[in-house]
Amino acid sequence: MPKVWTWTLFSYGAALVAGGLVGFLYDRTTLGVLTMALGLLAWQLYNLYRLERWLATGKIAEIPDGNGAWPPVFAKIQFIKSKVKRRGKRFRKLVKELRASTEAFPDGGVILNARHEIINYNQAARVLLGLKNRRDRGQRLENLLRYPDFVDYLNNPAERQAVDIPSPAGGETWLSCRLIPYGPEQTLLLIRDVSQRVKIEKVRRDFVANASHELRSPLTVIMGYLDALAEDDRIPDSWNQPINVMQDQAVRMRRLVEDLLQLSKLESGQSVPKDRVVDVAAMIAAARKEALALPDHPGTIGIELQSPANLLGEETELQSVVSNLVANAVRYTPPEGEITIRWTVDADGGHLAVQDTGIGIAEEDIPRVTERFYRADGGRARQRGGTGLGLAIVKYALRRHDAELEIQSRLGQGSTFVCHFPRDRLALS
Repeated sequence: MPKVWTWTLFSYGAALVAGGLVGFLYDRTTLGVLTMALGLLAWQLYNLYRLERWLATGKIAEIPDGNGAWPPVFAKIQFIKSKVKRRGKRFRKLVKELRASTEAFPDGGVILNARHEIINYNQAARVLLGLKNRRDRGQRLENLLRYPDFVDYLNNPAERQAVDIPSPAGGETWLSCRLIPYGPEQTLLLIRDVSQRVKIEKVRRDFVANASHELRSPLTVIMGYLDALAEDDRIPDSWNQPINVMQDQAVRMRRLVEDLLQLSKLESGQSVPKDRVVDVAAMIAAARKEALALPDHPGTIGIELQSPANLLGEETELQSVVSNLVANAVRYTPPEGEITIRWTVDADGGHLAVQDTGIGIAEEDIPRVTERFYRADGGRARQRGGTGLGLAIVKYALRRHDAELEIQSRLGQGSTFVCHFPRDRLALS
């Protein structure tokens, strides 16, 4: 036991003995001990009161005095208070530095609670979103940014990594918004100015669209003269093969121009309205008919319709999705192979699958096959007449219908391309 407690207990015991002796002199021993005990209790209560006042007000400059065990208690509390004060200063300094650093960020940051209400934001977010301190703090973010794509992303952030929206502050500014977990029931919305990227993409799309459109006229003239030459009996036989090759290349160039025009249209568009019903069965039947007209098509092209449900969207774009997937399967499936077009519906939505028993795709090529002009097997694709844009068209057409493309494939074991449509894109009978 510490000496201070030993001395305190000895002192209090001696005081009680002294009180008893005084009471004994007056034939009131018990009263003397009780009186001394009450005096000691009053002294402890007085010290507790001073301690409480000292801790509550903090107005006492020096440590309260006392005797016995109280001076060490006061000293330890004073040490703890000083330590906490020093830590508080360091914490406030750290918070101030953190705020200064976040204010210096070029990207905006908005802290949201579970109800998507704005808790805090930095200077960049204030400028990019046009936020006002008194008016917008505590507001729900979807009440300030009412773009449908952003609201869908805010409610379902797991479905995509980020979303691009025009800045509510006006002008030609475009913002990329990304949600990440931040704390308990909180999220951090990161906002980046991507106006330059969007502008470059628009310039590229416009250039491709304009160039492709301008190529149509000279191609039509060239193909007309080639057809005339092919039908002219005066042309020597030695010219027949070169003319046929030129005709084939002109047809391929025309398909490439048409695909570029279609891809430019799909890239520049937003989500397709859900006001038109597309007959899935008729769409699949048309794609199968087109496939059977292609040279070297597989002997078996089957259809499995497991649901009468249809789709809501743009018929020409959805027809292009199915036609491109089936044509791609025909291109890489030998004549003795099989192709199956399957339509199913479950609780998650509609699923349109095109499965083949063709040459398959290497695992490292799967993430890139939807890129423009990417060829996992360039020589074979050129021999079979592919433009390298079919799967890119599929990807962007599906994106306009809020759908995703899943690719399952292994070399030598065929491929399966599955289009996953959300449930709100289904027209259930």
